[in-house]
Amino acid sequence: MNYIDNIRLDDCFTKDNDLALMNGVQALVRLLIEQAKLDKDNGLVTHGYVSGYPGSPLGTLDLELGRSKKHLEKHNIIFQPAVNEELAATAAWGTQMLGLYDRPQIDGVFSMWYGKGPGLDRSMDALRHANMGGVSMKGGMVLAVADDPIGKSSTIAYQSEQSLISAGIPVFYPANVDEVIPMGLQAFALSRHAGVCVALKITSDTADSNSVIDLGKLRPISSKLENPINVHVNRHDPALDREAALIKRRIPASKDFIKQNKINNVIFNPTKKTLGIISVGKATTETIDALDKIGIKDPERSGIGLFACKIPWPLIDQEIINFCKNFEEILVIEEKASIVEEQVAHILFNSKSRPRLSGKLDASSKEELVPKISELSSDIIADCLLKKAIHSSISIDIPKTKSEAIGGNLPPVVSRTPWYCAGCPHNSGTKTPDEEVVGIGIGCHSIGYFLHPEKLTNFSQMGGEGGHWIGRAPFSNHKHTFQNIGDGTYAHSGSLAIRAAVSANVNITFKILYNDAVAMTGGQKAIGGATPWAISKQLAAEGVKKIYVVSDEPEQFKETKLFADKVGIFHRDELINIQKEVREISGVTAIIYVQTCATELRRRRKRGYVQDRDIKMYINPDVCEGCGDCAEKSNCVAVKPVEHFDGTKRQIDQSVCNKDYSCKKGFCPSFIGVQAGSISIKEKKKFPDIPEIINDLKKPKKKLNNIQNIIMAGIGGTGVSTVAAIIVMAARIDRLFAQSMNFTGLAQKNGAVTSQIRIGKEKSLYDRSARLPNETADVLLGCDAVVSVSPSITRTLNPLKTNAIINGRVEPVGVAGVHIGTVVDDSLLKKHLENHLQTENIDFIDISNLAEALVGDTVSANIMMLGIAAQKGLLPIEVDSLQKAIELNGVAIEQNLRAFNWGRLLCEQPQSVFNLAGLNSKKSEIISIDKYVDNFSDILEKYQNKEYSKIFLSNVKKIIKKENQIDKSEKELPLSRKAALTLFRAMRYKDEYEVARLHTSGDFAQTFLNENKNAKLEYYLAPPLFSKKDPETGHLLKRRFGHWVYKVFKVLSYLKFLRGTKLDIFGYTSERKKERALAKKTITTINKISEILNDNNYKKIIEFLDIPLSIKGYGHVKEKNIKIAEEKWDKSFDKILNNQNLKKVS
Repeated sequence: MNYIDNIRLDDCFTKDNDLALMNGVQALVRLLIEQAKLDKDNGLVTHGYVSGYPGSPLGTLDLELGRSKKHLEKHNIIFQPAVNEELAATAAWGTQMLGLYDRPQIDGVFSMWYGKGPGLDRSMDALRHANMGGVSMKGGMVLAVADDPIGKSSTIAYQSEQSLISAGIPVFYPANVDEVIPMGLQAFALSRHAGVCVALKITSDTADSNSVIDLGKLRPISSKLENPINVHVNRHDPALDREAALIKRRIPASKDFIKQNKINNVIFNPTKKTLGIISVGKATTETIDALDKIGIKDPERSGIGLFACKIPWPLIDQEIINFCKNFEEILVIEEKASIVEEQVAHILFNSKSRPRLSGKLDASSKEELVPKISELSSDIIADCLLKKAIHSSISIDIPKTKSEAIGGNLPPVVSRTPWYCAGCPHNSGTKTPDEEVVGIGIGCHSIGYFLHPEKLTNFSQMGGEGGHWIGRAPFSNHKHTFQNIGDGTYAHSGSLAIRAAVSANVNITFKILYNDAVAMTGGQKAIGGATPWAISKQLAAEGVKKIYVVSDEPEQFKETKLFADKVGIFHRDELINIQKEVREISGVTAIIYVQTCATELRRRRKRGYVQDRDIKMYINPDVCEGCGDCAEKSNCVAVKPVEHFDGTKRQIDQSVCNKDYSCKKGFCPSFIGVQAGSISIKEKKKFPDIPEIINDLKKPKKKLNNIQNIIMAGIGGTGVSTVAAIIVMAARIDRLFAQSMNFTGLAQKNGAVTSQIRIGKEKSLYDRSARLPNETADVLLGCDAVVSVSPSITRTLNPLKTNAIINGRVEPVGVAGVHIGTVVDDSLLKKHLENHLQTENIDFIDISNLAEALVGDTVSANIMMLGIAAQKGLLPIEVDSLQKAIELNGVAIEQNLRAFNWGRLLCEQPQSVFNLAGLNSKKSEIISIDKYVDNFSDILEKYQNKEYSKIFLSNVKKIIKKENQIDKSEKELPLSRKAALTLFRAMRYKDEYEVARLHTSGDFAQTFLNENKNAKLEYYLAPPLFSKKDPETGHLLKRRFGHWVYKVFKVLSYLKFLRGTKLDIFGYTSERKKERALAKKTITTINKISEILNDNNYKKIIEFLDIPLSIKGYGHVKEKNIKIAEEKWDKSFDKILNNQNLKKVS
C-alpha cells in the first residue's frame, strides 16, 4: 500500500508520527486521547471524562465526541453530554473527588468541561467552588471556553478572561489549531501540579479552522518540578482555608510552573531595542503578518522585539521585566479589554528603567490605539504599528495596490443575512396575530431578529425567556404577551422561567417550539429533553392554566391520553385563532408547537430513519402570476423567482425543498402536488458521459514559493467549508502545511459563509494568522456572487495578482419580496468585481446550471469550481491529491469526482462542455420586438380568438410606431415591450377557463405532465362559486382536489368561448367584473399613450407602466393589488397628461 492509500480522515485520532488534517474541535478530542496516551507512557492508570453543552464556536464539539466514541472508549474516556453547562461543570469537578469518597482501581480522572462564554457565566458558581476546592494530583480539570468576540453566533460579543480571573483560574490562549494540543497538555499538567482548574480559551478563529498538524510534535517538553504542598482537593475545608489555599499556594505554584516550563516565549529580541511588542494569544500571528504588511521584513534589525504571551493570566513578573528591559517603548496588543496591559503596568511600575507603555491608549498622543471592542486582525494591528513605527522613526515600506477611489460610484450590494432553512417550522410556528411584539429567545427562531426586528423584544440569556415580561407587566399598557422558547432551551433551563411566570401570576403565553433538535449547533438531541406529552404534564403540574398542542401533523398524536388533561390538539392552520383565544385568558398559558427541524428531518429521511412524504410540490409557471403570496405565506427559501416570458414567476427549488407544504397556502391555483412514487423516472436519469479527452488533460500545479492565499465566498449550507477542508486535506496529501479559517456561525442558515485558506511548505506557516491580510488573496472562489463582493472578501483582493472564478447564478437574498429578501442584479455584481480586479482575471460562469445539467445537483457546483481552479493552475496542489481528498470526504464521491473533472474540462473546452450540457455559453440574445409581440398575440388567440388578439396587436403597433419616431437610438424599444406586456397581462386575465387550459395544454403541462402521464396529481384551489370563506378574513379557503379535477380542467378549457357571454357563470363574480374593467382601462390607457408619447414624457411613461404591471395574483391578493394600483394610476397618468397639455400651451 502506497503512502496516499494509507491516509484516512480519522488519522488525527489514530496516528502518532505523520501529518493529519484536523480542525479546532477535533484538536480538543485528540487532546483527551493524547493525555490518556501520555499518562500510559508515564506509568499512570487514568481515565478521562468530558462534559459540557454545545455553543458556537464549540457548537459541534459534542457531535465530534459522539462520532469519535470508539477512539475515546479505546482510551477509557467517557463523554457525558449535559443538560446545561453548570451541571456539566459540577460533574467534571466530581471526577476530581474520586479518591476522597471512593476506592477506585485507577490513579485518577482527567476531566474537560466545555461551553461558550455565556455558558461559562452560568457555570461560574460551580467553577469557583471547583477552583477553591482544588483538583486531584493525578486527575486535572481543563475548561475549554469558547469565545465569540464579535457575537457572530451569540447574543453578546464575549471575552472570558475577566470571569476566569475573578475565580483565580489560569488562562491558556492558543493562537491556532497547531497550539491547542501542546498547550492543552500543559494545561492538564499545570492543573495536576498546582491543584487548579485551567482554562483553554478557544476563539472562533481556532475552533472554525482546519490545519495540517504534525502528530509527531504534539507533546511539549516539560520541566520536572517539586510538588507543592497541600494544593489538591480535600474534604470539607472551611471557606477561608480554601481561599488561602488558592491565593497563597495554588496561584504561586501555577506561576512557578508557567515560568519553569517557558510557555510564554520571546520571538524577536533585537540588540538595539526600540519598540517591544507584547502580543496575546492569536494576536501574535496577526502581529507577524502586520509587520510584514508595513514592510518590516526583519523586525530585529528595525529594533522591534516580540513577546508571545500565551497565558494572559497570571503573568510572570520576571519574564515581563526581562523582555521590557532597555526598550524605549512597550506596546501591548490584545483583543478587547486590557487584561495583560494592566498587569504589565503593575509589574513595570516600580521598575528602575521604566519604558513608555502603549496599548489601548498611545503613550505619546494619549489617543486610542489598539481597539477595546470587537476583534483584532492583522490589518487593524498594522495600522497601530504604522503609527508607532512613524513615531519611533522605524523605516517602513508599504506596497500600494488599490486606488482609493475604487467602487465609489456604484450602488451598494445588500448583505446576505441568515434566513430560516427551507421548510423551517419557525416560518409557521413563530407567526402571531395582529401586530404582537413577541419575546425572543435563544435558538434558530431568533433568526427572526434579522428579518423583522420590530416584531421581537430584546434578547435574554438562555433560560430567561419570559423574565422580561415579569418585570414589565405591572407597568405595561399591554395585558398579555407571547414568548418563544425552544424545546432545547426548555430542557436546559427554560422550565424555571415558566415556573417564575406562574409564581408571578402574569398573563403570558409560552410558545414552546418543539423541533426535536438543537438545530442552531448541529441538530443534536436536547439532553434531558422530554416528549410533547411529558412537557404538557410538566406544564400542568407547574400550574399553567391552558395548554394547546399544535402540529403540522396532529394525526401523529392518536394516544391523546398520554397528554395532560384537557390539552387541545390542533393543526397548525389553527395557530392564529388559538393565539387569539389564549391571550384573553388570565395567567400563564402554553402552546407546544410540534414540527421537526426541516434540516434534521431531511437528514433522517435520507438515512431511512423517517419515511419520506409522498407529495412533491410544483408550481405551474404558466398559471403563476408572480404575486409572491406563496413566498409570503411560507417565508421559505425553496420558493425562488424564475424568469418567464411574461415576467418573474415563482418556482420550488427541489434540491432544497423539505416538503413543508406551507407554500401552497399562497392564494393561487398554480400549485400541483405530485405523488413522488407516481412520477415516471426513466430507470435513472442519465447525464452526459465525460469525454475520454479528460484522461489526456495536463495536470498543472502552481509553483509554491511563498504562502498561497485562497479566499472562498458562498452561502451557508452549500458546502463551502467542505470544499475548504478538501483543499487543506489535498495539501496534507502533498505533505504541505495548510490552514483554513471558516466564518460560519449563524451564517450557516443561508447567510454569508467565507473560508480563508493559506498553504505553505514549512510549519512556519502557523506563525501567520489564519485570516488573510488585506490585498493578499491569490485566488477567489466565488461560490456566491453576492458574498463575493462583500467587504469581508473585497478587502483581500489584489488587482495585481488575484484571479477570481465566480458562480454566475445569483441566488436571491433570503426569500425575494418577503421581509428584507431581494434579488440582486448580476451586472451590478460584475461591476463591483471589476472595480477590485482586472477584468481578464475574472471568470463569471453559471456553474450551478452546468452542475445541474451535467451531474444532476446544484450543490456540486462548488466542486466543479474547484476543478476549474485546479486546471487553470491556480492551486499549488496535485490534481490527483484533490481527487483523493474528494474520495476521503466520503459524500457523493462519484458525483463529486464527476463534477470536479467536468470543471477541469470546462477550463480547457468551455464550448464543448456547454454543448454537452445542452446550455448556451452566451447570454440569450434579446428577441426582436416583432417576435416578442407576436408571441403575446398568439397566446391571446388561444386564450380567446383571433379578433381578441387583433385588438392587442393594433394598440401595441401604434406604440411601436410612435417609439420608433421619437427615439431611434433605443433599438430594443423598451417602452413598446413594457406596454405590450402590460396590455397582454390585462387582457389575458386568468379566469377558470384559462387556468384550466394552462393546467392541461400550457408549456408546463406539455413537458412535465406529458412525460409523466401516469402521475397522480393534486390541485389546491378555491373556486369562487363553491368555496367556503374564512370567518375572520372573509377570504376564500383553498382545498385539495384529487386527480379527477384534471378531467374537469379539460372540459373547462374547451368552454373558453363562453367567456364574457351571458352563459359565463364565472363572469358574474366581482373579481371577473373588475378584471374586465381593468382590461378596458388598460386598452384605453395604452391607446392614449400612443397619442401623447414624445421625448419629454418618454421616461415618465416607462415608469408609469410599473403601476398596472404591479397588479398580480388571484382573488383577494389581486383585489388588494388593484386597489393599491388604482390609487396611483389616475393620479400619475393625469400628471403626465397635464404636463403634455402645458407643453402644448407653451
